[in-house]
Amino acid sequence: MTDFSLCYLGVAGWRIRAGEASLLVDPYFTRLSMRGVLFGKAEPNLDLIRRSTPPADAILVTHPHYDHLMDVPEAARLTAAMVYASPQGADLLEMLGTPARQLCPIHPGDRLACGPFEIEVYASAHRLIFGSVPYAGLLGRGLKPPLRAADYRMDVQFSLRIMVSGLRILLASGFRAEPPVEAEVLLVGADAGRDALASILAATQPHTVLPNHWDDMFAPLDRPERAMFTPPAGLIPSFRRIDLQAFARLVDQLRPGCEVILPRRFQPIRINHE
Repeated sequence: MTDFSLCYLGVAGWRIRAGEASLLVDPYFTRLSMRGVLFGKAEPNLDLIRRSTPPADAILVTHPHYDHLMDVPEAARLTAAMVYASPQGADLLEMLGTPARQLCPIHPGDRLACGPFEIEVYASAHRLIFGSVPYAGLLGRGLKPPLRAADYRMDVQFSLRIMVSGLRILLASGFRAEPPVEAEVLLVGADAGRDALASILAATQPHTVLPNHWDDMFAPLDRPERAMFTPPAGLIPSFRRIDLQAFARLVDQLRPGCEVILPRRFQPIRINHE
């Protein structure tokens, strides 16, 4: 039996470890304030990244928004890991100083081999926020660092099915158009509505579910954990925070007997499997 664990890094970040091998997905520690996102430059907190980044053999980027990609160049330098990102994400990473030899652009349908991990890449659909997908489209011309948060524009978003030692983990980066594939472990947005979550659970048939992207991305990393405000799909702002206990109850209603684990930042969760 392989010693396997998941570790939540906050926001949408994860470390997935099997034996001595590990992957990072969307590591983001800088956590810009709302004011910084709207009006300032999106400058990585290098000291915080250096203190927070665990060892890794590969880094996967689900899409190139700032809260998924901004800290990756320094994480790649620290770990010397290969970085797998969309073509536009790879362009941003190279612009921000990641050596081309560490970059591998990926596309829906790709199958990656990273040590003991096999990874299937699927197209996904980003959440609608205020009625549209934020920061979508082509990169601006003549970009030079430091960038603004709005400069981290998205070409495509991926969901990932990660397989190791007979265990399948589906990291569903959205919930509007997720791949209908089975997995024992499901990582899914804690703000998914009942219908979307029911569809994902029916397709995936997991025995363990963990909420993803629930940690307040605007709160500094040294502050106590708190859930983020529910992203408003429509034009009316939401003023309620994601309720993890309600998420757990909903999973239990939709898939009785499924284990729900509510992760804490930087605390490894061991998953037993044969």
